[in-house]
Amino acid sequence: MIIPQEMRLRLGMDPADDSQDPLISLLLEGAESYARTYCRLREEEDVPNDLIVRMTQEDYGRLEGAGIASSTLSGAAEYYRSSYSDDVMGALRALRHPGTVRGRF
Repeated sequence: MIIPQEMRLRLGMDPADDSQDPLISLLLEGAESYARTYCRLREEEDVPNDLIVRMTQEDYGRLEGAGIASSTLSGAAEYYRSSYSDDVMGALRALRHPGTVRGRF
């Protein structure tokens, strides 16, 4: 598991400033929870640390830019990203277990 101190370094933050640790902890937990749910992982299966790091970096970046992925020069149109990058989603799909079809029979 990645700890906030390590994530601070990966985010380019001041290593001595721990004021953002509660936020970083929430982002790390959220990324792992999302990956576990999306991939349908069993309790004993781990999400790779590098994937959690990439997801947390993207989540943290969204906080700074409020989710804006692109905007026009005039600023009249903006596009808000609703998911992770294609690279992250590809890694998640590669880890994903097949689901089961549930229905009434």
